[in-house]
Amino acid sequence: MRRRGTAAAAFAAGATGLVGLAVAVWPHGVHGYVSESGVPGTARADLYLLSIVLIAVAAALLAGALWPVCRQAGALLLAAAPAIGLSGAVTCTDGCPLPPYDPTTAQDLLHAGASIAGVGFSALAMLAVAWWPTGRLRPIARAGVAVAWPVLVATAACMVFVGRSGVTGVLERLGLLACVAWMLATAVAIAVDPPRPG
Repeated sequence: MRRRGTAAAAFAAGATGLVGLAVAVWPHGVHGYVSESGVPGTARADLYLLSIVLIAVAAALLAGALWPVCRQAGALLLAAAPAIGLSGAVTCTDGCPLPPYDPTTAQDLLHAGASIAGVGFSALAMLAVAWWPTGRLRPIARAGVAVAWPVLVATAACMVFVGRSGVTGVLERLGLLACVAWMLATAVAIAVDPPRPG
C-alpha cells in the first residue's frame, strides 16, 4: 500500500508539474529554450518554478516506489530530483545564452549543468528499468527509451551545432515530454499493481 501511495503521489505531482510547465512555456513559442519561461520578470516565472519543483518531487517519489524493483533506477532518480530542482531555483539570464554561440555567465552554466544532469539522470533511470528484469515496467521503459533517447541526442546536437532555433526548441520540448511521460506511466503502473522485487 505504501508503494502504491508513493507512486500515486508521484503521478499527481508530475502531472500537475507537466501541465503547469506547459502553461508557463506556451506564450514563448518554440524558438527559445524552455528555461526562458523561468527568467525573473517574465509573465509566468513563478508558475515555471513551481512546476519544476513538482517534477523534481515526482522524480524523488518515483525513486522510492522503484527502489524495491530496480535500485539502479531509484538511485538515478534520486540524483535527478535535486538537479531538476536546482535547474528551477537557479534560472538562466535573459535569453538563456549558451556556448558556443553566446557570452555565458556562471549562472547560465550552473543552470544548464543542473538541467542536463536532471534530464540525463532521468534518461539513465529509464534505461535502467528497460535493462533490468522489472516485469511490466520494462516495456514502458523500452518504449520511453525508443522515443526519448533519439530526441535527447538530437536536442544536444542541435544545441551545440545550431543553437537557438525552432528545431532545437521543438526537440527540447519533445525530449522533456518523453521523460516526464515515462515517469507518469511508470507511476501509474506501480500504483495500479506494484511489481514484486526481483
